[in-house]
Amino acid sequence: MSQLNELDEFRYHAYTSSSLYKKKMKYLQDKYIHNKKFKESDLVLLFNSRLRMFPGKLKSKWSGPFEVVNVTPFGALDLKNKNDEVFRANEHRVKHYLGKVDDGHIVAVLHFK
Repeated sequence: MSQLNELDEFRYHAYTSSSLYKKKMKYLQDKYIHNKKFKESDLVLLFNSRLRMFPGKLKSKWSGPFEVVNVTPFGALDLKNKNDEVFRANEHRVKHYLGKVDDGHIVAVLHFK
């Protein structure tokens, strides 16, 4: 009977140590997550998920830049391309554009702590 109690105690300690480890790892991973806030006239890149057939080593999966025309409250963005065509995309598929614009301005988002 004492061996069964010892086994239960060992399982309890293993469970608590694993749950502590999970909490610490979640904190470390969540520390580096930045919420993406998009507003009108931002420049963004769109993730192209259809490059599975012939991906190419150096071919980028991001296309753009696109201009944000409208932001809906549920996470959909209306994007405008160079031909002034407007289409809708999910905000999880876009990221801020940090490169040069045609007129030479640089758009950058910096996060300081």
